[in-house]
Amino acid sequence: MASDQVAPEIRRVLKSRRATQVFGRTLARVLEPGDLVVLTGDLGAGKTTLVRSIARGLGVPASVPVTSPTFELVHEFPGRMPVIHADLYRLAPGDDLAELGLLPRIGTDAIVLVEWGDKFAGELGSHGLWINIDLGKDERTCVVSGRGERGQALVKALLPLLSDNPADAAD
Repeated sequence: MASDQVAPEIRRVLKSRRATQVFGRTLARVLEPGDLVVLTGDLGAGKTTLVRSIARGLGVPASVPVTSPTFELVHEFPGRMPVIHADLYRLAPGDDLAELGLLPRIGTDAIVLVEWGDKFAGELGSHGLWINIDLGKDERTCVVSGRGERGQALVKALLPLLSDNPADAAD
């Protein structure tokens, strides 16, 4: 895909926790080692729930708790490939992500999932899937966009999976 082509944005309304889980597992189907997923949105919007669902879809066993690493900042989980989960909520823009060991893992053997990554858009912003979750009264709206060639390819790969498996169905 030429770098000047832009993949469409995906907007999903998630009406339940189950819909969020299905959406996360569907996202996991297109991810490959080296991919970056940045999650943004308000506190309590469902970023960690979505990360947990992606991790389960990547083969992280149910016996392994996938919780927010708010205080530890980074967790690594075993799956079909390593899954790195970072929560940057407590960091300030300008803090060094390299010290966390996060930046060196992007583009390698792991899938890197970053909550609150918008605070570090300069370091993370040039590639990957970016997912913003808006919390409504009875639902969450996810907007997925791809940055860079790989991010755009991920959005295009995700589109047909979502049309076959509507995550926004009420349950």
